[in-house]
Amino acid sequence: MSIEVFLAYYCAPALAGIKPANIAAYTESTDPYILSEIEELNSILNEKDIYIEILYECPERILMMLYRRKYLFKYLNTPPIRELLRKYDYPERFSLQKYLEFLKRRIASGYADKGKFPHEIGAFLGYPIHDIYGFIDHRDKDCLLTGEWKVYADADNAKKLFCRYTACRKAVVKRINEGKTLKELFCTVHR
Repeated sequence: MSIEVFLAYYCAPALAGIKPANIAAYTESTDPYILSEIEELNSILNEKDIYIEILYECPERILMMLYRRKYLFKYLNTPPIRELLRKYDYPERFSLQKYLEFLKRRIASGYADKGKFPHEIGAFLGYPIHDIYGFIDHRDKDCLLTGEWKVYADADNAKKLFCRYTACRKAVVKRINEGKTLKELFCTVHR
């Protein structure tokens, strides 16, 4: 699967700007040029405030996050999200780059500890704060719905979001399969 098809499928909502970020794990062995392809895509997409950040890399996979920089900055800088992240020792003074670097270290240490993934990553992905706390506090207990994330409150709104993300994913993948590129879909001025 090409990197553009992969990103279209796993990251369409962030590409389209309806959520701040998506993460996806790419099996590196399927494409030996993946890092240079990501670098090239970044040089194109960054012009429209879309960034691809490598969160973790090992011989089996690359965990990456595609995000809208301004949107992610604004979301992470809200008081409830900053309070949540401070509980996990994120820097007191907000900086998107420092928060991303801290997240990378948390992910790397989680992989080293065999599966202790930093569940506060939901904040970076734009999950509702009540669902982030719900997952951290309860894991699978009292979960009302499972979709893009585990839902612990406001299931009706979450269902609507899940449908919106699915429709977005289908539309973006369809356009990519028709021969469009991410640059054509997200970086050109449509008239």
